[in-house]
Amino acid sequence: MAPKSFESSARELASVFAAKDYERCSQLLPPLKVTLSQQNILVPMDSSDLSLLAIARDILEIGALTAIFLRDDLLFSRYIAQLSPFYAMKDRIQPPSANEKKLIALRLLLLLSKNDIAEFHTELETLEDEADKDIYIRYPVMLERWLMEGSYDKVWKATTQRSEVPAEEFAIFADILVNTIRSEIATCSEKAYPSLPLMNAKHLLFFTEDNDLLEFIEQRGWTVKDGRIYFPEESTDALESGLPMENVIENTLGYARELETIV
Repeated sequence: MAPKSFESSARELASVFAAKDYERCSQLLPPLKVTLSQQNILVPMDSSDLSLLAIARDILEIGALTAIFLRDDLLFSRYIAQLSPFYAMKDRIQPPSANEKKLIALRLLLLLSKNDIAEFHTELETLEDEADKDIYIRYPVMLERWLMEGSYDKVWKATTQRSEVPAEEFAIFADILVNTIRSEIATCSEKAYPSLPLMNAKHLLFFTEDNDLLEFIEQRGWTVKDGRIYFPEESTDALESGLPMENVIENTLGYARELETIV
């Protein structure tokens, strides 16, 4: 693909992405990435054509955002890895990226959703003081602080209420993060009590539908009798997220008491 046709294809991709046709984007991206490789700009170098690097960066950013809308976490992570060397050269590649901070923040949110707290902090250390200045990066940092405190009600509100989310892409990770929270609360509840009233557990686990709660109960291997959930006598589950056990239990159960008396 000659440079002119390459630039034309890149503009087509941008237009299709603006139209929110993410399936079509997923079809346009592979041949464009082949061209990036053929032009030796898939991996930026000092000798690369800087004008083409800006186009290449924009293509990869659209790829990363498309992966989010298609709910492909693995593909998103691959695009972020490919974008890293472009962001390392951001002082030379003009115009500057309009999506860099958003994509970095989405990467942090994905790590948080996967309970990869160690990697979350490793990446956060490279951002220096941007955690407090940038609206996008501040969002996952705020969620992580609340998770460490066990303030799951605050996390729930920040991930499920549209007004709390900095951009629509962030809302897509809400289900993953909520499921992570539910798993944490369920594990703590198993360790703290032999049983809980069914309705209290529904509130505690942030369920709005009875069928969803019953499906979750079945997945956890719990039993229901006379309106109560009974946990296994010796749970083999363990918290693997690195969250402080005492804080998680204390804050989780404290939140439950604010909803209703659970014992």
